[in-house]
Amino acid sequence: MGPDARRDVDEIAFALWFGLSRGRARMLTVLWRAQGQVVPAWSFGLDRRSVYVYVCDLRTALNPGGIHTRSKSGYALTSSGLSECRAALLAMSAWWAAEAAAPRSIAA
Repeated sequence: MGPDARRDVDEIAFALWFGLSRGRARMLTVLWRAQGQVVPAWSFGLDRRSVYVYVCDLRTALNPGGIHTRSKSGYALTSSGLSECRAALLAMSAWWAAEAAAPRSIAA
């Protein structure tokens, strides 16, 4: 699976697991892929207010302390945020695998 496809799968998994909109899941995916490194606020391609609102929503979706603000200019997942995202991706992967393995009948 290529990096773009992997990013899309991560976005979908985060959207489903955390109950996020596509845009918020995309932001969480960017933070996840940075693996704890600071992501500048401007790099999300949103105006400053939207970034603030999205981050507030992500803080609500994740356990407390999952996202750290650095100097009001960037954001990063903390170790607990990274662990929570890793667990979500593993759980969604297991669920998708179980769904794919489930017997199907085309008879209605």
